[in-house]
Amino acid sequence: MMQLIKSLKREISYHLGLGYAPPPESVTIEVDYSCMFRCKMCQMWTKDFKTSRIGNNKILSNCAIEGIIAELCSIGVKSIYFCGGEPFLRKDFLDIAKYCKSKGLYCSTISNGYLINEDLAKQIVTSGIDSIGISIDSADRELHDEIRGMKGAFDHAAEGIRLIKQKQKEYNTNLPEVFINSTISSKNFFVLPEIVDMAKSLAVRRINFNYLSIVDHSTVELTNQTMGEKIVGSHTFSDVSPDYLLQKEHIDQLEIVIENIKRRGGSEIECALDPALLSGNKDLLLKGTFPVSRCNLPWRSAMITPVGDVVPCAMFTNYKMGNLGETTFREIWNNKRARNIRRLLSKDLPPICQKCCMVHMDAPSLWKRFSYKFLKKN
Repeated sequence: MMQLIKSLKREISYHLGLGYAPPPESVTIEVDYSCMFRCKMCQMWTKDFKTSRIGNNKILSNCAIEGIIAELCSIGVKSIYFCGGEPFLRKDFLDIAKYCKSKGLYCSTISNGYLINEDLAKQIVTSGIDSIGISIDSADRELHDEIRGMKGAFDHAAEGIRLIKQKQKEYNTNLPEVFINSTISSKNFFVLPEIVDMAKSLAVRRINFNYLSIVDHSTVELTNQTMGEKIVGSHTFSDVSPDYLLQKEHIDQLEIVIENIKRRGGSEIECALDPALLSGNKDLLLKGTFPVSRCNLPWRSAMITPVGDVVPCAMFTNYKMGNLGETTFREIWNNKRARNIRRLLSKDLPPICQKCCMVHMDAPSLWKRFSYKFLKKN
């Protein structure tokens, strides 16, 4: 009942343009931007990205993050997603995860799998973390390593999964859920079904197939002009070659590849296909944009950067609603800047939202579900 009331409050605030929101359901915490990979579809590893996003500031300490988690728990947050960079480059990451679990929160992360040896696999399994995604873009060793910009990336990822599965048997537990996270691009499109076969061999039961996002400079500039301030700065998906977008030869085979993935997965593997692939709008795929008409993410979630800035989402990286070294999350959540961005988004979405690989996965609003069920039939 409480969850329903919160959802109703969010929808009312969204449609009336009030800007207020009940406490979020989930929060993303970026633990660091460091990464040993040089992925072709990501700029996080570059010096310019780190300089722009962190500058001379210090990243949050273990103690600071635990304090933030404690507050988030106290206001009703139910789940925390930790990301990087590569989270396991941070030596105290699993201590943070354990603390998160001690507060009764759902805890998840994603990793390239490169650092997962037998000892780390044991720590992962005994930490209590609920789920971990391992990034694998091809069942072909050379192609995966090429896309990820690191020799040996494939072997380490596959071995990391095997070791976690082995430790789960030793400790008689199903946690964490291990899934494969695959980024769809022109480089791996035709071999995506092979990842399903690989998942079976590794006893992995879920694969997330996500279409890559490319944020061009013109979109950034137009978004900042539309919003009246620089809300987007250095972005993870900036300066990615448009060659990585699906081309006409890929789009022409879209239904065949999707059917092949589903057939190979059957009832054994949950193949979560990006809604962009299923939308039926092939022109959008060619342009690298997503079918987005609304966004209520800033009403139900937030992102915390490695230096403690609270931003509405992963797209509005420069729109700082506040810093947790200066004030509390509770005070930031509905402060003037937080309400302002929600009011603006309830009126219209800026261009960069069409590049967001998350918002198009959002569930329909309560009003849309109601109107479809009761009004559009009449």
